[in-house]
Amino acid sequence: MTALRRKAAAPGTASPAATAAAPARPSRALEIRRGSVTSVPIVVGAVPFGLLVGAVAEQSGLSLPETMLLSALVNAGSAQMVGIGMLASGAAWPLVVLTTLVINARHVFYSASLSPYVKHLSPGWRSALAFGMTDAVYALAAKRYREDPDPRGFQHWNVMTASVAVYVAWLAATLVGWIYGKDLSGIDGLGLDFAIYATYIGLVVSCFTSVRAVAIGLLAGALSLALHQLPYQSGLFAATMAAAVVASLWEGRVRGRDLDPPS
Repeated sequence: MTALRRKAAAPGTASPAATAAAPARPSRALEIRRGSVTSVPIVVGAVPFGLLVGAVAEQSGLSLPETMLLSALVNAGSAQMVGIGMLASGAAWPLVVLTTLVINARHVFYSASLSPYVKHLSPGWRSALAFGMTDAVYALAAKRYREDPDPRGFQHWNVMTASVAVYVAWLAATLVGWIYGKDLSGIDGLGLDFAIYATYIGLVVSCFTSVRAVAIGLLAGALSLALHQLPYQSGLFAATMAAAVVASLWEGRVRGRDLDPPS
């Protein structure tokens, strides 16, 4: 008789049990918290590399304003290391700029990969996300958008939070590395720059969710090793380009086969 005494639920109203069981939709605050947490491994990996960049810049004769401006504008460890060496050797600044652009040409692929998820954002948002899109941040962003591709969500706040955390840590580590550069004369031989790559590898591995993704990843890695002696890390760009072409052709064949009507 208890059921008879219960009031019927209003039409269109979910029961308390169903409401409690339904997952909470991500909000701006939740995405910011998630970005803060997921950025911790990236920050930990970036700090040693930032110390290395700052120390090498000081030992190469760059002033503190020059070093900090380089980190603030370029925001890319590998490109900065090459740029510092070129500046120390007296290379002309247009050549330095062109070289850093070649080294970071792989970011074009990052833009192409994430554009479907951020095309609805304002130009200011897209510019800010692009500036902070380091390798590790891209891996985090790709994973988050794959988990929730809904364009109405707040995933960009997640990515922006991680970008800001990494950027601040990068500048702080560069500053400390420059200040104590004289006491870190052997830091460039410690292999600290591997920390950021190890972090990036850990993030990227979780993105290999299919046989095709693993095959393309192995192809890109093999080509990168084969072409690693090309100047200014252009082998990385060439390997990425080749792997992207193979992935596109493979994806096109798979989709074409799926769309073919059965005979």
